[in-house]
Amino acid sequence: MSVPAGARRVREAFARAGEAGRPALATYVMAGYPDEPRGLAAADVALDAGADLLEIGIPFSDPVADGPTIAAAGHAAVAAGGGVETALRTVRALRDRGRTQPILAMGYLNPLVARGTGRTLRELAAAGVDGLILPDLPAGEDRLLERLAADHGLGMAFLVTPNTSPERLEQAVRSSTAFLYVVPLYGVTGMRERVAETAGPLLERVRATVAGRLPVGVGFGVSRPEHVRELAASTDGIIVGSAVLAALDEGGPRRVGKLVGSLASATRLGRSPSQ
Repeated sequence: MSVPAGARRVREAFARAGEAGRPALATYVMAGYPDEPRGLAAADVALDAGADLLEIGIPFSDPVADGPTIAAAGHAAVAAGGGVETALRTVRALRDRGRTQPILAMGYLNPLVARGTGRTLRELAAAGVDGLILPDLPAGEDRLLERLAADHGLGMAFLVTPNTSPERLEQAVRSSTAFLYVVPLYGVTGMRERVAETAGPLLERVRATVAGRLPVGVGFGVSRPEHVRELAASTDGIIVGSAVLAALDEGGPRRVGKLVGSLASATRLGRSPSQ
């Protein structure tokens, strides 16, 4: 199977981090939150501070997979008129500023379908998006969308959880062209005090199934440098979302930069290049 151009760029970012002896760091911002200028500034600062990849949230009124922090940000962005267009403007602005790091759009099916799936995928790719994360789309459930994404050069990252069956896991591996997104806990996104006990066994099972076919990233509940250090040896990438938005709420883009810098440093301390 040929790998779409955007998916290749995502995989290359994981590979560069791995060659440096660390997992890749992906950080999340919500397009248009707390407003477009500050949301864009937070994305800029996160990339400056060491994020290898960026997830741009598409505002939506019913984010079923998201916990209170991301859900509140999405609701606020929607109330201000945000949606797919907001994400498109954010990505275009980042590319206009010379940002070359891979960008993935994270959102839900409804906004894509309501706007026109083909049109939306085409415009996301044209804006500079490299891949898609759609938490409410199970792998293999919409082959047409997967084909359209590939036709536009977009990678796909499907989610697996502790209760994903071996058959569904294999389907997610086959359908994911960018990376496989591992959710190590039951429930929604959000900051946790500690890494879920299910994380280690799940990552071990997933990596055995993946067998090097594509990168594996872990998110949901990861918020602190100690979480990053604990997970670093078990995954190709670590994804942080709610903690970034909380930092933005607490201290603006500058606080985001401080947090992402500490997370990036933790990836470098997490394992040796030989691992």
